[in-house]
Amino acid sequence: TMRARGHRAVAVLCLVLALSATLPIPAHAKKSRLPKRFDRDVLCDACGATVVELDVMITKTEKKKGRGAAIADAMDAVCDDVYRFTAYDFPPPKIQKGCFAILEALADEIETTFVKRVSVEDAKHGVCAEACEGVDQETKKKTSGTAVEETYVDGALYDGTADGEL
Repeated sequence: TMRARGHRAVAVLCLVLALSATLPIPAHAKKSRLPKRFDRDVLCDACGATVVELDVMITKTEKKKGRGAAIADAMDAVCDDVYRFTAYDFPPPKIQKGCFAILEALADEIETTFVKRVSVEDAKHGVCAEACEGVDQETKKKTSGTAVEETYVDGALYDGTADGEL
């Protein structure tokens, strides 16, 4: 009958909707919360810088304040000081703007990541995956948050492993 066919159509539709709700949403289908106006290279570097600097700030204060308060305080203050971003690939004001954009877009993910106490590299990989999508990070300068000065001896790069006097 017509009524039975209508009920069957509704049941099939409900089943399809229920099954589709359990499927993961592909990353490219999720609506990005990252700003479109930002250069991706800058945004990627700013994301990594934000994660590194948050880790430094949290590590310094968590024993005194507790992990949760240290995370909250660090997230409130990490982008405020432009001089915090002098060791990265782009000018500090650009990294600072990127820091604010990353925090605005990814605050929940960042907080969750630090609550889980993952390594800085894992945090950068997870939190910054979208910000760094399409950015060739292998050809970029490697920055860990620490500036490393190259030393030359007699015109050759000195790595500190050779015997002899400087």
